[in-house]
Amino acid sequence: MSAPLSLLRLPRLSPLARRGGLIVILGALGLSLLAALPYAWHASLSDQASARRAELALLKEKVRARAEARGPALGADDPVETMFLPGTTPGTTLAAFQSLVSEAAAASGLSVLRLQPLPTDEVEGLSPYRLAVDAAGGLAEVQSFLVDVEAMLPIVIVTGFDIQPHSAEAPAGQQPYPSEELAISLRLEAYAWRTAP
Repeated sequence: MSAPLSLLRLPRLSPLARRGGLIVILGALGLSLLAALPYAWHASLSDQASARRAELALLKEKVRARAEARGPALGADDPVETMFLPGTTPGTTLAAFQSLVSEAAAASGLSVLRLQPLPTDEVEGLSPYRLAVDAAGGLAEVQSFLVDVEAMLPIVIVTGFDIQPHSAEAPAGQQPYPSEELAISLRLEAYAWRTAP
């Protein structure tokens, strides 16, 4: 009976042996965690990748549906001339451009302070016309004007935009910025098409 009990009894370990055993156990646990880490990382990446694939499929479907709803591009029967500024000479073309911008500003409620033609390259074929516009108005008028300009035919492109409070200086006794009026500086560009005379 005493022999089996002596077999069950473990030998007493020295402090150095206990410390070494603890280091071995901790090292084995650390290595097993390191071995499992790439699998956990891969699993999280695969979840993210499947979410991204679903998002991409949704975006592709939206783009495809929008392209189908938009209809065909310009065809041979479409009046391409309406995309360009009217006028037979550079002067009449620039006057037409200024008139279009003035009408759009008046329709949106903006007060045009200055329409300044900018240098342009007058060549045969496609010629750009540039215009600097200084105007004043409220935020709603600015928004309406920009929407009208970007949607009009002939095509007009806003190439520069600066907006500031109309005046930071107020008369004595009044607070600065007494109104919501804004000072707007725009640079617009449109194109004319002319063949050689």
